[in-house]
Amino acid sequence: MHARTVTNPALDSKAATLDEAMALEAAGRWEDARKLYEHCHEADPFTRDLNAVMQELRCSINLCYWHRYEHLQRILMHAVDNGGYVLGETSVASPVLSGSRLRQCAQRAAVAHTRAARTAVPAFESVGQFESNRTAGRLKVGFLGCDFANQATSYLMVGLIEEHDREAFEYIAFDFGHASEGDSLRQRIKVAFDRFHHVAELDNGELAAYIARQNIDVLLFLKGPTDARCGVLARRPAPVQFAYLYYPATFGGSLVDGIIADDIVVPKELESNYSEAVVRLPRCYQPNDARRPLPVRVSREEVGLPSDAFVLANFGQAWKITPGMFDLWCALLRRYPTCVLWLLDFCESTVCNLRNEAAIRGVKPERLIFGPFENSQRHLSRLTCADLMLDTSPYGGHTGTSDALWAGVPVVTLSAETFASRVAASLLHAVGLDQLVASSAEEYVRIVSGLLEQPERVNVLKAHLNKGRTEFQLFDSRGYARDFEAMLRTVVTVPAHSTSLSAGV
Repeated sequence: MHARTVTNPALDSKAATLDEAMALEAAGRWEDARKLYEHCHEADPFTRDLNAVMQELRCSINLCYWHRYEHLQRILMHAVDNGGYVLGETSVASPVLSGSRLRQCAQRAAVAHTRAARTAVPAFESVGQFESNRTAGRLKVGFLGCDFANQATSYLMVGLIEEHDREAFEYIAFDFGHASEGDSLRQRIKVAFDRFHHVAELDNGELAAYIARQNIDVLLFLKGPTDARCGVLARRPAPVQFAYLYYPATFGGSLVDGIIADDIVVPKELESNYSEAVVRLPRCYQPNDARRPLPVRVSREEVGLPSDAFVLANFGQAWKITPGMFDLWCALLRRYPTCVLWLLDFCESTVCNLRNEAAIRGVKPERLIFGPFENSQRHLSRLTCADLMLDTSPYGGHTGTSDALWAGVPVVTLSAETFASRVAASLLHAVGLDQLVASSAEEYVRIVSGLLEQPERVNVLKAHLNKGRTEFQLFDSRGYARDFEAMLRTVVTVPAHSTSLSAGV
């Protein structure tokens, strides 16, 4: 006799719709996916699936479709305050999730992640060593990631890897990605490492054992807490494990012992928002490549800009633009009619939505100008056509801000309490432009307005950036490497779970 499976047609239908929406999203059909997610919620408003809410929110912010923005954010905040959790860029970009709420989310996710790892591996135990004491010889530093190619992480980090002290340190890459070997940046960074291991075919248990056999002293994780390879960290293949460069928030648990920061991105008074130790570098935490090409001036006509306008720009991803930030930008555009706003052309729907939102706010849609994605050299060159970069908050420009500063374009940022909102402030400090950091929306508008009303000051700031490009701490790869090595020496001799550590020079 066979047991009969009882199904719920309504639940089956919803599950099928969500599966279809996720497939559309994966194919880049954001608008079609968003409509399906919204349909699921409207059809069943009292039984909300937080994961589905977050998927709708992710689609919506990529499209700058803000009709349900506040509604979805309220659901998100209510869920977090009642024991739920979300992780990833969508949550870090949320204006309703404070640093303490982000920590709560990360801690809950870490518990679930560890529980899943223990279930998957009944004999779950560390494969690495717990002792901080090490044998003589070079300190072995592992870099675990999948972006060893033409991606922001390697774009920033390649100078550090090239400048490391090969007599005292051995830098070892563990690459679980599938990048093309024809990528020029990939070839450059592969040569810079002392050893480079392709490990994409290993599962998490195999990879953890493989790393442990290399006797790594410090393992740096170059992804975020939502990545499936956190299962490697859960097995503790190294005595000290740190989050580095990729994810600008806390991991929330024992997966990593510390996060690499500086005094600006994580000031002492905000340390309580981080579960791991905060390890501070004496200069900006973000590395930069001193060998990157210099921008080549192009004309505004070449990039579709009016020659006589004051060009305000932001080339961040569309999902970083919140309705609140767009309100500030449109207020500036209304007040100063000679300005245009130059943005990244993410997709046709995003462009249409942003122009509609501008019109709602009393700004002519044609004053928004969109530029396509470009390769790094072309992008750096076109940035010289901008007068002023406007940063987003709470998730600001990171690589994008350092690109603008390298191109000689000043950036105005709004610094809040989260790591993601404070990176541009740290970058500006490292080039001597702290006066461009605002701590409130009113101050942000005031700083930009002052520059618009005295455009000669913008020229002074540009001259400062162009003259000091090779002298600023921000672009000193060799000096950064020495500071980084001092930090590494500290973390192998100090207990990993100390509240905070600093690498002095």
